[in-house]
Amino acid sequence: MGYFEAVRPLFLTVLLALTPAYAQLREATNLEAHTVDESAVQHFREELGVNEMTTPLVGKVFSDLELFQPPPLDLVRAFDLKLTFPNRFQTALQFGALVANGFVATIARQKQLIIDTGRALIREANTLSAGQRLTGRSKSLFELSERGDWQGLREELNATQDDVEDSMLELKDGEMADLISLGGWLRGFQLAAHVTADHYTPQKAEALVRPVLMDYFIDRMDCLNPRLKQRPVVIAIASRLKTIRALCVQSFPPSPSEVAQLRDLADEAMKAALTKQTDSPASPSAKP
Repeated sequence: MGYFEAVRPLFLTVLLALTPAYAQLREATNLEAHTVDESAVQHFREELGVNEMTTPLVGKVFSDLELFQPPPLDLVRAFDLKLTFPNRFQTALQFGALVANGFVATIARQKQLIIDTGRALIREANTLSAGQRLTGRSKSLFELSERGDWQGLREELNATQDDVEDSMLELKDGEMADLISLGGWLRGFQLAAHVTADHYTPQKAEALVRPVLMDYFIDRMDCLNPRLKQRPVVIAIASRLKTIRALCVQSFPPSPSEVAQLRDLADEAMKAALTKQTDSPASPSAKP
């Protein structure tokens, strides 16, 4: 770096401070810097494949959970909040699933369940090295829960979408964003499928079918690195996703018997996601 380049920032600061147009020029400079920052973020998005589908999709997908009444609280409470995994793949899936659980808890207005889920989110955010934004966001769930601010809680969960995306951009890890999103969608699908199977209506069955999202996640699973794709948990989840997608196109909306099959497949996929890996592939079928 030459002498002029080294002293230029100091020179400009002094010059601008001495001119009447300092404020105006500072505003223009800040705008230019903001534009450059936005351009850099967009470049990272394109490079990593981070887009509106590679985040938890809380605002777009989880809002559909309001259609599935009554909320499946027994299934949410059965989720093991203390479970941890030694690998990033399952930790990411679990984080997304926790967000789905939290959203259902807000629908059911279950204060303690939200607080417990918030604690688990803090733990997993630290495990994922997702940054302090996620930790702070999760902590705020406690205050909102204590106040009974259910709308605020939903907005806070929705805001995790931006936080996860920003964290993934910082880490340059688009794959992790995909997996968190997959975990959230899959858990939401499982909860919705249970409600639909137990309280069937054509409207609920129709809302289960999201071919674009299913195709997206199937594609993301196919794009995982070859070594990861050989793991039993990945094989099990990818297989169930493809079967779910195929079943959804057989009839529309799915019949009660087809919904029961979708529920069972979702149970198997989530069971695989939340079972610590073994050396041999498994065919889990029990609920988490």
